[in-house]
Amino acid sequence: MNAAAWIDALRDAEPGIVMPLVAAALLYAWGVRAVWRRAGRGHGVSIRQALLFATGIATLALALLSPLDTVSEELFSAHMIQHMVLICIAPPLLVLGAPMVAFSWAMPRALRMRAHGWWQHAPSARGAVSGATALLLSPWLVWIPHAIAIWAWHMPGPYQLALRSETMHAAEHGCFLGTALLLWWAVLRPHGARREGYAAGILVLLATAMHTGALGALLVFARAPWYPLQAAGVSAWGLTPLEDQQLAGLIMWIPGGFIYLIASSWLFLGWIGDDDTRQRSRRVHRPTLVTPKASAGAPALRVMAIAAIAVALGSASGCRRRAAIAVPGGDPDRGAKELAGFGCGSCHTIAGVQGAHGEVGPPLTGIGERSMIAGEAPNTPENLIRWIENPQTIEPNTAMPNLGVGNQAARDMAAYLYTLR
Repeated sequence: MNAAAWIDALRDAEPGIVMPLVAAALLYAWGVRAVWRRAGRGHGVSIRQALLFATGIATLALALLSPLDTVSEELFSAHMIQHMVLICIAPPLLVLGAPMVAFSWAMPRALRMRAHGWWQHAPSARGAVSGATALLLSPWLVWIPHAIAIWAWHMPGPYQLALRSETMHAAEHGCFLGTALLLWWAVLRPHGARREGYAAGILVLLATAMHTGALGALLVFARAPWYPLQAAGVSAWGLTPLEDQQLAGLIMWIPGGFIYLIASSWLFLGWIGDDDTRQRSRRVHRPTLVTPKASAGAPALRVMAIAAIAVALGSASGCRRRAAIAVPGGDPDRGAKELAGFGCGSCHTIAGVQGAHGEVGPPLTGIGERSMIAGEAPNTPENLIRWIENPQTIEPNTAMPNLGVGNQAARDMAAYLYTLR
């Protein structure tokens, strides 16, 4: 493909393709610039995330604006490469680029604060939105429309209709990309419990690999071409229509399945790592409460003696590790889920919380050993709960937003945070 072919492809590009890609890229870049001006380069949205998003946009442009788009009018195999980019290559790259953080910071500050104020003072609407989001981003729910889109648009009737009509062709690609973005978002950024999200994501990706592989196998082993309209320009490439179809089926079956397998393996490693992290946290850092009954007699004396020796050794070595703090009525397991559900990881790094790698605010690991909260209040369970519920009551000028966290949820979050050392 020479330079002339690229020029022709760009000249013939549909504005409906070029404008959304350019708008998304500019909006993302503007948001990243705003975050980095506030938090520093590489914070909030990491350099790696920015590169992933840029790569996603570049792959979409390569698939839809390059000479590949021209060749796809003649070769079904080239058309299938476009489809795989839209289904399983560009979407995960875009999702891993933290687009919502960048897009939210691209909003005018007044509009962003107005939206935050509405969110803060509309608990019923907030609950409804959170519930709807959890439902709509359920991996198994978004898997259904994605599977339907893939199979429906590869049936002979709809596929050839898309070949005849530019509008239907755009609708076909829009269905692929839109449903794939929902699927990969639900899989890579699960809402709610982390381990359950990992498990559901693994199963959904494997199920997607199975049904797309089955469709690819049907194309490979078909005895006759499915799409006569697509066969018009195949002879110029030295292929028969059936050979072109078989090549397209192999592209969907083998490379496509391999991508889903890699993503499933990555989620599986995250699933194992998260479990190991939580188990270590529970064994080492969860406070042990001694009831009055158990505190009587020789066992209690041994415990006190061991504790005294440990304190003495710690003081002698200059280490001032604080004892783990218990939060009355708090549940660390629920707290970890609440931290993920309220999106705290978009600004903070929180060990054991999936996707919590934000760098806008300080990392929360080790918060149990800090003496102050926000530099203003002593680090006590009551103050930490109050900080989570309404940070402005402790530091009026803080950039931390009020997310409308209820008292029980804040108590659970504090209980989990105090397990991190």
